[in-house]
Amino acid sequence: MALPYSSSTAGQAREKEIRDTLRSAGASAVGFMVDGDADQIIAQFRLHGREVTIPVRVGAYAEAWFRENKKGPRTKEADHATKGRKVAESAAWAIMADWIKAQAAMMAAGFLNTDTAFLPHIHLPDGRRVGDAITSTDGPLRLPPPEVKGGDA
Repeated sequence: MALPYSSSTAGQAREKEIRDTLRSAGASAVGFMVDGDADQIIAQFRLHGREVTIPVRVGAYAEAWFRENKKGPRTKEADHATKGRKVAESAAWAIMADWIKAQAAMMAAGFLNTDTAFLPHIHLPDGRRVGDAITSTDGPLRLPPPEVKGGDA
């Protein structure tokens, strides 16, 4: 199976689509950041009184692409790295756009409310995202590590 989204080409052009989707769902203060230090793109917005931050790590996708697309004997290392990075950046924007669009559709249909749709990405009063808090604390809400079977995490 080919890596999903590896043929995406719109890249950062999907930003407008994400903004329009979020605004149609009632979001305000919509913004985006490309964080080169953390190798991720980030969408931040306020939705129904909740502060939400959704990071998508471009490098994670690039790593998956390189595992699936080995460099050929006649391909220059730099060319292969450049292509992998370009594919990963386009894929990351597409994945973010489609995921947000799916969450907005679920909300519009009444399947989910804001909290359920974006729960792992909602900020707690201390500034952490819920997903980070439940995987990195020793408190009562700490989730046990996931079981890994066949390379899935």
